[in-house]
Parts: sequence; C-alpha cells; structure tokens
Amino acid sequence: MAKGKTVTIRVSEETFHEVKEMCSELGEAFNFNQFVNQSLSAILEVISHEGGDIPVPRFAMMVRLMKEYEEKHFSGFSKKEE
Repeated sequence: MAKGKTVTIRVSEETFHEVKEMCSELGEAFNFNQFVNQSLSAILEVISHEGGDIPVPRFAMMVRLMKEYEEKHFSGFSKKEE
C-alpha cells in the first residue's frame, strides 16, 4: 500500500450528501475516501496540464461511464423480471 497522509477537509453538507449519494450509486466501486482522494488527484492533473485543451480527468470519465453503464444495462433488467 502506498504511503499517505491523513487530511481533514471541510465541505458543505450539500456537497457531502452529493458525494455519499454518488458513491452509493456506484456500489462497492468507491467509498467516500477513495472518491475524494481520486477527485483531488484529478484536479491536480487538470491544473498541471500543459496545452490548449484541458482534459476531462480520467477519474471523472470512469465514474461517469460506470454510472451510465449501470443505468443503461441494469435499470431496465429488474423491471423485466417483475
């Protein structure tokens, strides 16, 4: 496991609930700490990017794809079973 530091951050209650909701929607793929850690890394990636086009962070794309995959491939499946 990579060596790390513990950091305490303060966010609004609304942001906290949004992140918790997103993590629960993604199932066991992300817990709150992983989500925040990877989000911070993604922000640093964008800030340090050199070039004309600012990239969408890979982490954000992956989460979006996972969310859309669930909606497209699983949300209708359980309805057919009923």
